[in-house]
Amino acid sequence: MPDLQEDLRALADRRAGESTGDFDSVLTTADTRRRRRTAGLAVVGAAVVVAAVAVVPALRPAQTQPPVAASPVPTNAVAPPRVSVQPSERPVQKAGPLVLTSAKAVAPGGQFVASFPDRKIRGVIYSLASAAKPDVPLYTLLAEVPGDSTTPTSWKVTTSEAGIGVPAYTSAGPHTLAVPKGLAAGSYQVCTLSGPRLCGLLTVK
Repeated sequence: MPDLQEDLRALADRRAGESTGDFDSVLTTADTRRRRRTAGLAVVGAAVVVAAVAVVPALRPAQTQPPVAASPVPTNAVAPPRVSVQPSERPVQKAGPLVLTSAKAVAPGGQFVASFPDRKIRGVIYSLASAAKPDVPLYTLLAEVPGDSTTPTSWKVTTSEAGIGVPAYTSAGPHTLAVPKGLAAGSYQVCTLSGPRLCGLLTVK
């Protein structure tokens, strides 16, 4: 019997040792599997983080550059001068004195003499207008031309005056003129029509 008990105890011890060895191997295998699983999860997590980092810039809205404000005009800038062009006007010819030599009053058809203080050579054409309206000529006067018995003479200012021939005679005066026949009594202005303008007053009785 003692031998049987010893055999049973040895068998029990061996079984216990085998059981203990299996438990340790089971623990070792479980720990190895847990480590592998943890490592796999870490690799997957790292891959997810890298993918997220790569996707985030793509999801960000494109940054647009703010509009550049126009450069302010410096306050000390000198503006270019404005050039205004004025229409040229013809100079107004002022009437100088024309010396008329005659009686105090000349009757229609009578004669008088005109002389020039500046002694410039002029034609023998004059104008006669009312002293009240000197800008409205009434008659054209033709002074006496040497050798022409039809002068001195005169004619009314009309639209047909362009057809009247005028002698191309010039001199520095004096010129003899005739008062138009039928001219009403009054004060009149006689002016030269060539050269610097000279005017004088004539009284008709």
